[in-house]
Amino acid sequence: MRKIIVVFWLCTFFYTGHTQQVTKEFMKLSLEDDFQQLESKWSQQSTQDNFFIGSSEGFEVWRKNNRSGFFIFPEKVQEYRIFDVSITFLFDGKGKPENSAGLVLQAQPDGSGAVVVEINRKKQFRIRRAAGNRMVQINEPNGGWKKSPKKIKGEAITLSVKTSDKVYDVYINGVYIHSFTEIEYSKGRLGLYIGPESKVVYKKMLVKIDDEATSVPSSRASSPDDKKSLGSTVSKLKLALQQKDQQIVELENKLKDQSLLAYHADSVLLKQSQEAVARVDELELELERLNADKFKLEGELMKLQQYKNAAAGSDGGNIAENLVTINEALKQELIKSRKTVEELEASLLKQQSQDADWIKKLNQQENAIEQYKITEQLQRRRLTEKDSIITQARQKQQGLEKALKDCMKTSSDKPSGAKPKKDAKKEESLFDEK
Repeated sequence: MRKIIVVFWLCTFFYTGHTQQVTKEFMKLSLEDDFQQLESKWSQQSTQDNFFIGSSEGFEVWRKNNRSGFFIFPEKVQEYRIFDVSITFLFDGKGKPENSAGLVLQAQPDGSGAVVVEINRKKQFRIRRAAGNRMVQINEPNGGWKKSPKKIKGEAITLSVKTSDKVYDVYINGVYIHSFTEIEYSKGRLGLYIGPESKVVYKKMLVKIDDEATSVPSSRASSPDDKKSLGSTVSKLKLALQQKDQQIVELENKLKDQSLLAYHADSVLLKQSQEAVARVDELELELERLNADKFKLEGELMKLQQYKNAAAGSDGGNIAENLVTINEALKQELIKSRKTVEELEASLLKQQSQDADWIKKLNQQENAIEQYKITEQLQRRRLTEKDSIITQARQKQQGLEKALKDCMKTSSDKPSGAKPKKDAKKEESLFDEK
């Protein structure tokens, strides 16, 4: 029995639908706030994690903490059970794609739980359940974020949630996107949600209720209503499942009978879808170009407005006289600019002449260095020739010395006598002269 209850709870906690489940009309206006007067309505106490301030744009909120979001509730405590709530906000400045903001639904007074519906900068949405200090993630890919089945246009975002019999329909900018069921909380407070590291300007908040239903049910009557709501929800779910099964059977029969026609139709639809996607891409590019042109035109308009303000003068005098004064000032400024340009041109010519002189001197230096290299090579060649001559003279001298020694040795081997001695003296004197 416990397993059956758990399976039933898992199937019905965040039951998703593809069509609107809430058909009730909400005619009684319970709350309407454009955030122009925050006194005694919304807290403006800023901390190191939060920055709250009211301005002409709306309620500006900056969540500085990068680990968790923050709930903001009206100072007037009021609980709702059946309601239609909407919040219009705008992301302020540039930020991360996962920056988010949205609504807090069915918040319990003791802080034990609540339901959070939020949208990020990429126009994706997700639904989470707050339990104590934790945010319970739905088992969905991409961090629980889901893309809207229809394209969301515009920068301003209006998030709306309608609920009756514990079934919730979610709308973004008036377009239905999702349905889910929450059976644990039958009533609670409504508030604003700001995601981690997110900057948002809240513009307007509306809460409508049913004339026949009270917004603050008593605790004594809550139990029978809860049982009745739970039974009604189960009945709706069963009816929806039966309808889906019947649709599946009908589609299978049609597929068997008209397979070729269905294939042709699918091909045509696929081609049309591709062409539509391509056209949408072209239109988006055209829109970006138009936005860029708009930004440029706004800049030009701002310059013209500044010029107009300058022409009108601070005292609101005669525009023609002010324009004459401005033109004279512009002429003087133009004359000064031309004179400055002429001085710069003269300085440039002078610098070019100096550069030409330096280039000429540099060329002369290079020629002198080249001539010096040639002269050095000639000197080295002459030194080499002189060294060769000196070497040859030394070799001849050594040959003569050797020949002299041989002669002296030969003369010493001959017999002694007067004449030979005389000849020896002659040789010696000849040697001396030599």
